[in-house]
Amino acid sequence: MTKPFTLFLSLLSIGTCTFAQNTTLTVDANQQLNSNTKIIITTTLGQSFFTGHQAGSTYSNAAGIFRAMTDNSNGIANYYYDGTTAGSTNFYVRADGQGFFAGSIGIGNNNPTAKLSVYKSQSLGSAIRNSSLLTTISGSAAGGNNFQENTWLVRNSAGTTWETTRLHNGISIDGEFLLPQVNSRTWWERDPSSDIQSWGSAANTYLTINKGDVSIGTTNAQGYKLAVNGKIRAKEIKVEAENWPDYVFSKDYNLTTLSEIKRYIELNHHLPEIPSAKEVATDGIHLGELNKALTKKIEELTLYIIEQDTQSKAQEARLLKLEKDMANLKKEKL
Repeated sequence: MTKPFTLFLSLLSIGTCTFAQNTTLTVDANQQLNSNTKIIITTTLGQSFFTGHQAGSTYSNAAGIFRAMTDNSNGIANYYYDGTTAGSTNFYVRADGQGFFAGSIGIGNNNPTAKLSVYKSQSLGSAIRNSSLLTTISGSAAGGNNFQENTWLVRNSAGTTWETTRLHNGISIDGEFLLPQVNSRTWWERDPSSDIQSWGSAANTYLTINKGDVSIGTTNAQGYKLAVNGKIRAKEIKVEAENWPDYVFSKDYNLTTLSEIKRYIELNHHLPEIPSAKEVATDGIHLGELNKALTKKIEELTLYIIEQDTQSKAQEARLLKLEKDMANLKKEKL
């Protein structure tokens, strides 16, 4: 350590001349600074430029070879290092472990464009589901479990360009669930090329938003704004519909005769304008259109009932008249 320490003393002497201060150093038999020796460098204006002392002879957390220190027990009010330009503090590291940086910090990036830029260069394969781990944030729970939040780049399909990649954020516990799109838990995935966002766990996708179309329990909305693969429970559902069938009650409405409806049912086995069982199984039911069709049938049925009631009353009147006429004939014979 003789040569490095001699070089250090030479640099220190330059600093001494530059800042016009006096420094006394004491060394032990190995030419190392004694543990109680301090170096204090001040400017010609009396401002503290550097202060520190030898803390040990090995690199370790307990005793660094050279360490900046403070004798003040009130660590909150003291700084190990700080940087000031034109009266403005640009950075500091406080004695209680707190710190501040006014500019941008780069980790693995010497030209950060954000306040915190973390960059990890890794190759991403061209096959489907090839992935590259970008960032990991981890911690330990009280019970000893290790918890990680990981962000990957993962291939959505085979290729070499960014259009085939997705940003996949998921959770792992104790080193498990480390394969995106396979077993990462409670994940969120974004596909910037196709404008798709998905949420799920392991290989299951629970929710997908594809260009504004929402899919729940499925990944394909099939052109609908909302597609749900499962049951829906709601307090109220409002369906908007046009051309509601009140026209059935207009005087010029052509009501199909019951005999015609009978022939249609015998041939098709379902009511006119009502989808068949096969159509429902294949295409589902349009609630708005079905409600219109059912309402039309109810209104037509009402007309049939009114017609039947009118005919029944007419028949009843004729029957009463006939009975009255027969009674009069009996009286005349008597």
